Amino acid sequence: MQNDTSQNENSVTWTVHRAGDAPAKAVLVGFLLIAVVAFGWWYAGPTLAVVAIVVLFASLHTFFLPITCTMNKEGVTIDKRLFRYTYEWDRFRRWFRTTGGVVLSPFSHRTFLDNFRGVHLLLPADPHPVIAFLERQFPATSGDNSHGGSEAGLDTGGGAAKMERKD
Repeated sequence: MQNDTSQNENSVTWTVHRAGDAPAKAVLVGFLLIAVVAFGWWYAGPTLAVVAIVVLFASLHTFFLPITCTMNKEGVTIDKRLFRYTYEWDRFRRWFRTTGGVVLSPFSHRTFLDNFRGVHLLLPADPHPVIAFLERQFPATSGDNSHGGSEAGLDTGGGAAKMERKD
């Protein structure tokens, strides 16, 4: 399992490798990919097989390659090996916990658009440094009873912790 986390007072960096975390799933997906490519080769020749390899790798690279996330005082950087995304903190107003990750949302209140406009970050095996950094970055608003920290717990089920930033 490759879930590395490093932190200092101004940043936290972690790596998540989903194929490494679930080797049985990686083997199953690998066999299915080989089957699809072999079928493409048999049915339409090597051209379709090469197209299948390119399309499948492009769509599944976040599963097979490690993802490194860095949060610092400037913003969030997500390195997916083929692509690198950087977001400044002023883009986000709130964060909340999901099963296996957190979502950084551009909205100050809960909305169905969170999943479409927010940025989902997978959490490492030990999420405490990441959660602590987000709690420092998004100070709790007064009157918000679900503001993260010990009240929200760090479980991955049910209720989601959230933080909001007042600008």
